[in-house]
Formats: sequence, structure tokens, C-alpha cells
Amino acid sequence: MTRASPRTVHGVFAGFAHSMPGAVAVEDDQDCLTYAELDQRATALARAIVDRGCQGGFVGVLLGRSMRTIVALLAVLKAGAAYVPLEPAYPQARLREMIEQCGTTLVLTTAAAHDHIGGLGVDVILLDEERHVAATDPFTEPERRPLDPAYVMFTSGTTGRPKAVVVSHHNVVNLATGADYVDLSPARTVLQFAPISFDASTFEIWGALLNGAKLVVAPEDLLGSDRIGEMLARHKVDTMWLTSALFHRIVDTDLPALEPVTQLLAGGDVLSADHVRRALAAVPGRAVVNGYGPTETTTFACCHRVSAVEDACHPMPIGRAIPGVRLWIMTEEGVPAAPGEAGELWIAGDGVSLGYLGDPDESSRKFVPEPGRPDSRAYRSGDLVLLRGDGLLEFLGRIDDQVKVRGYRIEPAEVEAALVEQSTIRRAVVTAQEFRPGDKRLVAYLVLSPGAELRVPQLRRALSARLPSYLVPARYVVLDDLPVTRNGKVDRRALPVPEWTAPAPREPDGHHDRQHGEVDR
Repeated sequence: MTRASPRTVHGVFAGFAHSMPGAVAVEDDQDCLTYAELDQRATALARAIVDRGCQGGFVGVLLGRSMRTIVALLAVLKAGAAYVPLEPAYPQARLREMIEQCGTTLVLTTAAAHDHIGGLGVDVILLDEERHVAATDPFTEPERRPLDPAYVMFTSGTTGRPKAVVVSHHNVVNLATGADYVDLSPARTVLQFAPISFDASTFEIWGALLNGAKLVVAPEDLLGSDRIGEMLARHKVDTMWLTSALFHRIVDTDLPALEPVTQLLAGGDVLSADHVRRALAAVPGRAVVNGYGPTETTTFACCHRVSAVEDACHPMPIGRAIPGVRLWIMTEEGVPAAPGEAGELWIAGDGVSLGYLGDPDESSRKFVPEPGRPDSRAYRSGDLVLLRGDGLLEFLGRIDDQVKVRGYRIEPAEVEAALVEQSTIRRAVVTAQEFRPGDKRLVAYLVLSPGAELRVPQLRRALSARLPSYLVPARYVVLDDLPVTRNGKVDRRALPVPEWTAPAPREPDGHHDRQHGEVDR
């Protein structure tokens, strides 16, 4: 029995489980679950979560991409809790930090991944034990409201400590059920490709399941294989999301693989108009959507849909606000910018999250009263934009030093803090440099301690023990000192640009060599 509001995530899902129980909800290369079966399995697991006393709390989900993961996410919501995505590839120190920030006492995982959280003092439910999915006793779901937390997602923090963004059911439902930039209906098949710790997964998973569509879970090794085209064709995937860098790479190297996809969403960084034109020309009737939005505003705040080759022009705009969202362009003085004037993008409306967990000071700094609506909040994105004459927003860059790499938003200060903890490093500055159009990599500029030598394998091991792979720099440049501006700040524009050489730096492992003070990973 459900007591969820029809405007909660699991409340909306329950409507489809009731109205189309036999339709396939989720499938992978081996199996599938109908909407009714997914509902039943999630309910059984929700019972186990409630029995552990986690109602109203934050439950960790330490799982890779799988149908089991989809069951787990839905189960946490049905149990009256919010889920916290935890990546098995993260170092234990990072997992500990995330678990402690959320006050998480229960983690859903598998026996194989259990070692990642051994010794962290949390209770676990091992999902590969069938008893957790077989129970059929009646279960009454705890009552939940639209403004209750649905999940917590972490972003890079300026202090070296990741920020925990709390996203509500209302935020997710607005994203998933109000889309006018893409067709999400029972006739659609959506690929689940993003890690669950990345907010694009919110669009993939709930965009499908809250509209009666089919969700296809990509295998973990799909990116490193040559099976993308075969997989998309076999499952008849017609809707998928890619980071800008991956979109550019596939268009360059394997464009025919995307043939079944008629709705192709991309984002996370600047999108190349040339690649968009090539993707559109390859399949008549295809649409490419350039999506923009910080984690704090629930995946997408605005989108630009292009279906005609001639409409893909440089620079690609980020479009207009999605339904339920209001956008403001504000000057440094905190007043609306004049037409055509660049300013900071403030985002208001139904996508604005609840704020940062346990950090009221940062929440009040970034979430401010919306202009003209004192009872409504706006999120200060830190992104510089302008409104073009055609009514579309154009992204101009970051106001601060924050960067995006492979779709992940990164505060360089977090990486810099990890670097200077090493006894061999006295000072560090981290920037993002383009290896090729749309493909940025982190570059660390280092001033070593007196008499120290840079030993990259040891440094990478130390960083990898603390940081996720996307925060480990791809390139290292040793300097005698860091350039500074007149006011004494590091002059990032004066830092030398590394000469990228083929092959590209690999992630997460690669060959180390040193040339002219630069070390390639």
C-alpha cells in the first residue's frame, strides 16, 4: 500500500505500475523487469530498509550500473528515505567523508563491493542475497511529501570538502514530467549510461520511469568496448544522454553507432556546433538537445533543441528555461542585466534544490531571494551568460575558477588541497585545459619542496587513495614559482600551456613520462 503523494517520485511511478503493470520498465543484456515486477521488488527491499530503522534518513547506495541499482533507488524512496549514490570506484577515504556528512547508517551494496566500506561502521544490506527481494508480506509505505529529500548528490567544494546537495521529490518530478525539450512517453526507450553519482542519471532513470518509458541499463564496460552500436540497436534505444566530450568522441570515431538514437542529449561542457551538424545530418529527423544545469538545480535548468542542420551555429546556445524554471541574468551589483549585457545566471523555480546538507552558511551564500519574489529562492550559478537577440541564452564561461571535466563539476581548490598535503609539494594550482575540442583534462602546476623530486606514480597513488579518478590530474607541470598578478593572486592566464601529445592522457591509468617539466598521465 502506498501513502506517497502522487507528486513524489515513487508516487508518480506507482501510477504507471498500476496502469501499465505488464510493460517493461527496465532491462539489460540478460533480463528485464516489468513495471509491476520492479514495484514488487522495490517494495520488498523497502521493507528491509524500514526494518533497519532508516525511515526519514539517508541511505547509501554503493552499486555500479545495473537493474539491481534501479530497484535499490526506488526502494529507498518507498522506505521514506533519501538515497546517497556512492561509487564503488571511489577511495575509502572519500566514501567515509560522504557517509559521515550525510549521517548515513545503512548502505545497500553487494558482497563484492562490501570491502569498500569495511570498517566504516555502517550497517549493510547485501542485495545479492535473494531473501531481500522475495518477501510478499503487506507493506505500508511511510508517508512522504513532495518537498522531502529524494537524494543527496555531491559536488566539488572550495574548502577541499565535497558539498552535499539535497534534492527533493518535487525537484525530480518537475524535471522528469515537465520536459518540453524531449519526448518522454511510453513509446520511448531511454539508455541509462551515467554513473548514479552524476546528476544526468536523474534524468535518465526518472525521466523514463515517471513517464512509462523503457529504461535500458548499459553494461559497465560499454564505454571501453566497440559494442555501443550493437547494444543501442539490439535494445532499440532512441533517447540517450552523453557528456559533451563523449558526444564529440563518438561523432568523430563511431557516428554510425548512434543510428537508432533520434533524441540525443548532450551537456556538461561547451558543445561543438560542427559535431551537432554532423550528428543531425547522419539521421534525418534526429534532434540534438544541448542541456545546461548545475546539480543544485536538478540536472537541467535550460535546454536548446536543434533538429535542422542549418540551425546548429557556433556558439551553441544553452537555450531557454525548461518548464517550471525561471532564469535571471544579474550584474555584479545584484540587479537584472540590460538586454544583451552579460551577467551571472541565477536560477529559480521548481528545480532549485533544498540546499547544502549541514552547511547553512554556504547555502545562504549560493541560494538567495529571487528578484521580486522574496518568498522564492534563486541559485547563483556562478556562470556568465547573455541573452541573445533571438531570446536564447549563450554561455560565456565561469565567473570563478570552477571547471567541468568529463561532465563533472570540479572546484580546483579541492584537488589543490590534496596535492599540497604531499610532503614533496609546496604549492599547487590546478586548471582545466582542452586536450581537444570539448575534451578537457586537469593540469596541475606544482612548486616542489626544496630538494624534492616529482615521482608521478607515487603521487598518483596518493591522490587516488583520496580522490575519485576524475579529480586526479592528467598532466603535471613543475615550476620554480607560480606567476602572480599585481595584487598577489596567482595569475592563471600566465601559466604555461602544456603541449598535448598523442596518445591522449588515459583515465584512470596510463604511462608516465616527463618532458620539459611536464608529466603526462
